[in-house]
Amino acid sequence: MFFLGWQAFPDMRLTQIYKNIDEMSGKLTPQSYKVRVENSKFEEALLELPDDILTGEGKPYVSIHFRKGEGVRIVIENVLSEYASLFSYIEDYVKFSGISKVQNPAEFKEIIDKGKVDFYSEEKDSLIVRAWDPEKEEKDDNYALFYLDKKNWVIKRAVYYVDGTAFIEAENSYKKFGQYYLPFKIVLTSLNDNSQDIFNLKEYVFCD
Repeated sequence: MFFLGWQAFPDMRLTQIYKNIDEMSGKLTPQSYKVRVENSKFEEALLELPDDILTGEGKPYVSIHFRKGEGVRIVIENVLSEYASLFSYIEDYVKFSGISKVQNPAEFKEIIDKGKVDFYSEEKDSLIVRAWDPEKEEKDDNYALFYLDKKNWVIKRAVYYVDGTAFIEAENSYKKFGQYYLPFKIVLTSLNDNSQDIFNLKEYVFCD
């Protein structure tokens, strides 16, 4: 892996960024995993689950299921299978972190192929790209800035804009789990009122 002169080769930058992401994902992200997620809102919602949907195999808890090529799913464990996806509406909320954009490089390639990402700027330890929703036709003032760590090619920070104004920020903290480099905390901050939502990721299970 090598670094280009990022400012000098505009047509090649995104291709090289994708190659770096793909290479490091192959080394640092398992083919699939599941991980327990602790979050105060989840805990409150779990207390409201009716007893007749519980399996009796343990207390219900929320986990992220990840697989390359598919991305992330939010699953409630220890409930009947037909209720396991009750919290699936939160998947897009968790995706604000941007972690699956690099753990599942196909997602990053999609926004390149659809012309919905461009190089934004560079800092000492990060490259910053600006990305738009690949399902929308236009590139407007609704976008995200992804801060890519130049060592491990993961997204450490993401800032989302609506009408050109930042409204939510994600800070992702990573560490090594065996041979893999994975997030252990995601902090989402609403920039309107400075409120925070914290997701702690624990007990990784690798499913290679």
